[in-house]
Amino acid sequence: MKWMGAMLATVLLGSSALAQDAGSYSGTGPGPSGEQWQKRARLMRTLAIADALELDDTATLKLRDRLARFEETRGPIQTQLLEQTVVLRRAAKGDTTAFAQVDGAIQKVLALRGQLEQLDRQLFAELSVGLTPQKKARLALAMARLPQQMREMAQDKGHR
Repeated sequence: MKWMGAMLATVLLGSSALAQDAGSYSGTGPGPSGEQWQKRARLMRTLAIADALELDDTATLKLRDRLARFEETRGPIQTQLLEQTVVLRRAAKGDTTAFAQVDGAIQKVLALRGQLEQLDRQLFAELSVGLTPQKKARLALAMARLPQQMREMAQDKGHR
Protein backbone atom coordinates (compact mmCIF):
# COMPACT_ATOMS: atom_id res chain seq x y z
CA MET A 1 0.00 0.00 0.00
CA LYS A 2 2.88 2.39 0.71
CA TRP A 3 4.21 1.91 -2.82
CA MET A 4 0.75 2.52 -4.29
CA GLY A 5 0.42 5.64 -2.18
CA ALA A 6 3.72 6.98 -3.47
CA MET A 7 2.76 6.23 -7.05
CA LEU A 8 -0.67 7.74 -6.60
CA ALA A 9 0.82 10.85 -5.02
CA THR A 10 2.92 11.35 -8.11
CA VAL A 11 -0.04 10.84 -10.41
CA LEU A 12 -2.38 13.08 -8.41
CA LEU A 13 0.05 15.93 -8.12
CA GLY A 14 0.84 15.85 -11.80
CA SER A 15 3.98 17.04 -13.42
CA SER A 16 2.84 20.66 -13.65
CA ALA A 17 2.19 20.90 -9.92
CA LEU A 18 5.57 19.35 -9.17
CA ALA A 19 7.32 21.71 -11.55
CA GLN A 20 5.48 24.69 -10.06
CA ASP A 21 6.38 23.57 -6.54
CA ALA A 22 10.03 23.03 -7.42
CA GLY A 23 10.20 26.38 -9.13
CA SER A 24 8.85 28.24 -6.12
CA TYR A 25 10.93 26.58 -3.43
CA SER A 26 14.70 26.63 -3.49
CA GLY A 27 15.20 25.36 0.05
CA THR A 28 16.20 28.77 1.36
CA GLY A 29 12.97 30.76 1.09
CA PRO A 30 9.74 30.58 3.01
CA GLY A 31 8.62 27.38 1.28
CA PRO A 32 5.69 26.46 -0.90
CA SER A 33 2.66 28.73 -1.08
CA GLY A 34 -0.55 28.26 0.86
CA GLU A 35 -2.28 26.90 -2.22
CA GLN A 36 0.41 24.26 -2.65
CA TRP A 37 0.08 23.28 1.00
CA GLN A 38 -3.68 22.96 0.55
CA LYS A 39 -3.07 20.60 -2.35
CA ARG A 40 -0.69 18.59 -0.19
CA ALA A 41 -3.23 18.51 2.63
CA ARG A 42 -5.93 17.23 0.24
CA LEU A 43 -3.53 14.60 -1.05
CA MET A 44 -2.57 13.60 2.48
CA ARG A 45 -6.24 13.32 3.47
CA THR A 46 -7.01 11.20 0.41
CA LEU A 47 -4.08 8.87 0.91
CA ALA A 48 -4.69 8.46 4.65
CA ILE A 49 -8.27 7.41 4.09
CA ALA A 50 -7.40 5.25 1.08
CA ASP A 51 -4.72 3.51 3.10
CA ALA A 52 -7.10 2.90 6.01
CA LEU A 53 -9.71 1.42 3.69
CA GLU A 54 -7.14 -0.46 1.58
CA LEU A 55 -8.46 1.04 -1.64
CA ASP A 56 -7.06 0.30 -5.06
CA ASP A 57 -6.00 3.05 -7.46
CA THR A 58 -9.42 3.44 -9.11
CA ALA A 59 -11.27 3.62 -5.80
CA THR A 60 -8.71 6.11 -4.48
CA LEU A 61 -9.32 8.41 -7.43
CA LYS A 62 -13.06 8.22 -6.79
CA LEU A 63 -12.39 9.00 -3.12
CA ARG A 64 -10.37 12.04 -4.16
CA ASP A 65 -13.33 13.36 -6.14
CA ARG A 66 -15.73 12.77 -3.23
CA LEU A 67 -13.39 14.55 -0.83
CA ALA A 68 -13.06 17.47 -3.25
CA ARG A 69 -16.79 18.15 -2.97
CA PHE A 70 -16.48 18.44 0.79
CA GLU A 71 -13.39 20.63 0.46
CA GLU A 72 -15.37 23.13 -1.59
CA THR A 73 -17.65 23.65 1.40
CA ARG A 74 -14.92 23.32 4.03
CA GLY A 75 -12.56 25.91 2.51
CA PRO A 76 -14.64 29.04 3.10
CA ILE A 77 -15.53 27.90 6.61
CA GLN A 78 -11.87 27.36 7.46
CA THR A 79 -11.00 30.77 6.04
CA GLN A 80 -13.60 32.42 8.27
CA LEU A 81 -12.35 30.40 11.23
CA LEU A 82 -8.80 31.59 10.60
CA GLU A 83 -9.95 35.21 10.41
CA GLN A 84 -11.73 34.94 13.76
CA THR A 85 -8.75 33.18 15.30
CA VAL A 86 -6.52 36.06 14.23
CA VAL A 87 -8.84 38.47 16.06
CA LEU A 88 -8.70 36.35 19.21
CA ARG A 89 -4.91 36.04 19.04
CA ARG A 90 -4.55 39.80 18.67
CA ALA A 91 -6.79 40.34 21.69
CA ALA A 92 -4.93 37.70 23.69
CA LYS A 93 -1.66 39.54 23.00
CA GLY A 94 -3.14 42.77 24.30
CA ASP A 95 -4.23 44.53 21.11
CA THR A 96 -6.88 46.87 22.50
CA THR A 97 -8.40 47.40 19.03
CA ALA A 98 -9.43 43.73 19.01
CA PHE A 99 -10.99 43.72 22.49
CA ALA A 100 -14.41 44.84 21.25
CA GLN A 101 -14.49 41.94 18.78
CA VAL A 102 -13.72 39.14 21.24
CA ASP A 103 -17.25 38.07 22.16
CA GLY A 104 -18.41 38.05 18.54
CA ALA A 105 -15.30 36.19 17.43
CA ILE A 106 -15.79 33.53 20.10
CA GLN A 107 -19.39 32.98 19.02
CA LYS A 108 -18.36 32.78 15.36
CA VAL A 109 -15.54 30.33 16.15
CA LEU A 110 -17.90 28.05 18.03
CA ALA A 111 -20.47 28.18 15.23
CA LEU A 112 -17.86 27.57 12.53
CA ARG A 113 -16.36 24.65 14.44
CA GLY A 114 -19.87 23.20 14.67
CA GLN A 115 -20.23 23.53 10.90
CA LEU A 116 -16.92 21.74 10.35
CA GLU A 117 -17.97 18.98 12.72
CA GLN A 118 -21.23 18.57 10.81
CA LEU A 119 -19.30 18.33 7.54
CA ASP A 120 -17.07 15.65 9.07
CA ARG A 121 -20.15 13.70 10.15
CA GLN A 122 -21.63 13.95 6.66
CA LEU A 123 -18.35 12.86 5.10
CA PHE A 124 -18.06 9.89 7.44
CA ALA A 125 -21.67 8.90 6.74
CA GLU A 126 -21.09 9.07 3.00
CA LEU A 127 -17.78 7.20 3.05
CA SER A 128 -18.90 4.50 5.47
CA VAL A 129 -21.91 3.33 3.47
CA GLY A 130 -21.58 -0.39 2.86
CA LEU A 131 -18.36 -0.81 4.83
CA THR A 132 -17.75 -3.67 7.21
CA PRO A 133 -17.51 -2.77 10.90
CA GLN A 134 -13.74 -3.24 10.72
CA LYS A 135 -13.38 -0.80 7.82
CA LYS A 136 -15.76 1.67 9.49
CA ALA A 137 -13.51 1.60 12.54
CA ARG A 138 -10.43 2.14 10.36
CA LEU A 139 -12.13 5.05 8.62
CA ALA A 140 -13.12 6.61 11.94
CA LEU A 141 -9.57 6.32 13.27
CA ALA A 142 -8.04 7.70 10.08
CA MET A 143 -10.39 10.68 10.12
CA ALA A 144 -9.71 11.26 13.82
CA ARG A 145 -5.95 11.35 13.18
CA LEU A 146 -6.17 13.76 10.25
CA PRO A 147 -6.37 17.03 12.24
CA GLN A 148 -3.18 16.19 14.15
CA GLN A 149 -1.43 15.14 10.95
CA MET A 150 -2.47 18.41 9.32
CA ARG A 151 -1.11 20.40 12.28
CA GLU A 152 2.17 18.52 12.07
CA MET A 153 2.37 19.19 8.35
CA ALA A 154 1.70 22.88 8.96
CA GLN A 155 4.41 23.02 11.64
CA ASP A 156 6.87 21.35 9.28
CA LYS A 157 5.92 23.90 6.59
CA GLY A 158 8.55 26.39 7.70
CA HIS A 159 11.21 23.79 8.38
CA ARG A 160 11.52 22.29 4.92
